[in-house]
Amino acid sequence: MEFRLRPLAKKVLPQAVVDALRSQALNLPHAAERIRAQRAFSAATNAPPYLGVDVLETLQNKYSPPPEYGWDERAVEVRGMQRAARILRLPGARLADSFLELGCWDGMVCSGLCLEGKSATAIDSRDDGFDARASRAGARLLRMDAAQLDFADECFDFVYSYDAFEHFASPEAVLREAIRVVKAGGFIHLDFGPLYYSAMGEHAYNSITVPYCQHLFPRQMLNDFATHRGLKPIRPGRVNGWALESYRQLWDKYDYILKKVRYRERLDLSHVDLIRMFPSCFKSKSQHFDGFVVASISALFRKSSNELGEGETPSSGQLPG
Repeated sequence: MEFRLRPLAKKVLPQAVVDALRSQALNLPHAAERIRAQRAFSAATNAPPYLGVDVLETLQNKYSPPPEYGWDERAVEVRGMQRAARILRLPGARLADSFLELGCWDGMVCSGLCLEGKSATAIDSRDDGFDARASRAGARLLRMDAAQLDFADECFDFVYSYDAFEHFASPEAVLREAIRVVKAGGFIHLDFGPLYYSAMGEHAYNSITVPYCQHLFPRQMLNDFATHRGLKPIRPGRVNGWALESYRQLWDKYDYILKKVRYRERLDLSHVDLIRMFPSCFKSKSQHFDGFVVASISALFRKSSNELGEGETPSSGQLPG
């Protein structure tokens, strides 16, 4: 009698687990530095709140610009398809039919969803970034304010947003609108960063390359320095300036109607040495150390099937990812 070994089935880890493992691997070399930075932060006073232009000059020469964000046609297409695939792996997404993206820019994530047979609508406050390929795939691209959506109540199965929530001037207004237009039992997925208080939170890395520049130097000094070097100044209002604690409080405020299905705060410890070196610059901006090292948030909420009045259920607190 001949016995044959059956090959083992290849196990595919959930994307959330893969992302968590990757994040841990990237941050592991900086774990000890984080402890030293947190100790320095705890012992620091609020003075001095900023550093001088000579330090800015030194640090600007030390840090190189990050890799260019891909805006060529192929990069935009691939990114859209990858994000659409990640959405469809989330709980509830495969069974959903109608999708809405908030702050879409090019709309290519909706293009990927349409190619999977979904009905997809995307809105942005500007329409100069809309990609014709998304429209050809069947996506509906609309210029609209995410804080004042021109849609009927409960008309989408799934609402999502990528790398836009930190830019919205009023995140709470946008979240309220997302809750309003998603169906009872539907899902809201928010994946965004870098958060303002984190290392790259100023979103100025193509001109001022210094991590945490928003905490180390006053805005006027940064813009004067950029102008002198022929670089683009930091545009006011580009990001909303919200701290991590503000987002946590926002989730808690609406937990009477939004249940956390998945929730993860991603760390970036690659520049915590700057917190250790200049702790007063950070302590003068916030008493919460976590806000400086949590770089982004990925959250999946499910809207309650039975809408309750605010405060009718106790706060569930922050659930593990």
